[in-house]
Amino acid sequence: MVLTTKEGKLTVERDIVRTKTSDFSPILQFEQDPVQILDALLPLYLNSQVLRALQESLASELAARMTAMSNATENASELKKNLSILYNRQRQAKITGEILEIVAGANAQI
Repeated sequence: MVLTTKEGKLTVERDIVRTKTSDFSPILQFEQDPVQILDALLPLYLNSQVLRALQESLASELAARMTAMSNATENASELKKNLSILYNRQRQAKITGEILEIVAGANAQI
């Protein structure tokens, strides 16, 4: 039995399963009426579809968070590198300026 949709309506397709052993009947038989079986299976099917959609939504949200955190980490690393370079250049310029002042003062005394 396969539960499918055709033209927006749920239908049940029956397949005959043949087995090599003689223990099983080639026709699948149910004791209940097909309507009762469908009434029992339909809520389970719908619940499973809603649960699957919620799980996919949660997985998608977690994947987006992981991607955002990864990008933030990469950006922070790059910002740290750029700020370190900028700080070192300014410190080097200040040291060079102080050395030039000392040398200019020494030359003025001579």
